[in-house]
Amino acid sequence: MKKFFVALFCFFYGSSLLAVSEESIKAAYLERFTMFIQWPKPIESYTICVYDDDSFAQTLQKSYSSRLFNNHPLKVIPLKVGTPSEEMIKCHILYFRGSKPHQNEALLNTLRKNNVLMISDDDDDVKRGAMIGFYLQNNSFRFLINQRNLENADLSVSYKLLNFATVIEPTGGSK
Repeated sequence: MKKFFVALFCFFYGSSLLAVSEESIKAAYLERFTMFIQWPKPIESYTICVYDDDSFAQTLQKSYSSRLFNNHPLKVIPLKVGTPSEEMIKCHILYFRGSKPHQNEALLNTLRKNNVLMISDDDDDVKRGAMIGFYLQNNSFRFLINQRNLENADLSVSYKLLNFATVIEPTGGSK
């Protein structure tokens, strides 16, 4: 009888656990990253910017509506292609996929100088300026970290986060 209830529980609730969306998983990762990345200045409130992806920005706004990041309030701001760098440097985290702000070297340097953590939906982007890039391996999300890119932006990463990441060597750029 006990096995029956366990099987019934797994049938009803197990399928909903497996149906977690890609956006929900990435939203959880973004939150966790703030626990293991240290910015050079104390943060009173996190600003999460989503570049050229209004749908994901809305998902984050819903997910984070009543949450704190690392015990700090946060806001999610959608950014459009062509958003001035003055607006982008207000971000603590800049998440992008598809359209890529890193294709503009001057913008990339401005973001680095202003301690913006750049996270991409494409693991190849960590070779081109992003600090963290997601990838799918064996049906699980993983992430790459370019430690040099973090250092160039004066962002410190905990060894605890590095233990769960694939860390790559830098591919250029200097402080």
